[in-house]
Amino acid sequence: MIPSIFLNKEELINQELKNNLYYDRIKNIDLSDITNIAWNRGASEAKKYKNQDINALLKKEGINFEINNVHYTPGYMIFSQIIVNEKKITIYMKNIEKEFIPSIPEKYSFWKAGDRLINLFLCHEYYHYLEYYYIGLTSNIEKVNLKFGFINVKKQLNSLNEIAAHAFVKEFYDIW
Repeated sequence: MIPSIFLNKEELINQELKNNLYYDRIKNIDLSDITNIAWNRGASEAKKYKNQDINALLKKEGINFEINNVHYTPGYMIFSQIIVNEKKITIYMKNIEKEFIPSIPEKYSFWKAGDRLINLFLCHEYYHYLEYYYIGLTSNIEKVNLKFGFINVKKQLNSLNEIAAHAFVKEFYDIW
């Protein structure tokens, strides 16, 4: 598995959609319009901040982070998360060391170094912070009609938040 941030746009979008709770219901739907909206939203937002230091942005917002060196969750791979109302990011270093770093393609080995690596995750979570406090969730922009038996229900796709966050990081750090 190549970490999402190092995939190209289409691969990254497909990977995130496969992780969506409703993947079996959406896999045959053309979602290119909505995923492009999510992608462009993340990339556009990054252009506002890309010449700034991510740690300074976090400090300005009062966001703290901690490195968790204890938990390893092989069944549910999570590398970082933000608890927005506490303004706290947790970086799960064991997961990163065991799964993320070994999967980084040689072309991107520059990103294996400590602070650079951590900054990728801080940047990703910063986008989610922006969604929560300033721009709204990307998944709320457009919902998808899904059929459950005889009923059609409009659902938001949480994977759109992740797609936008990845695009934010790629644009912020010029990872192309």
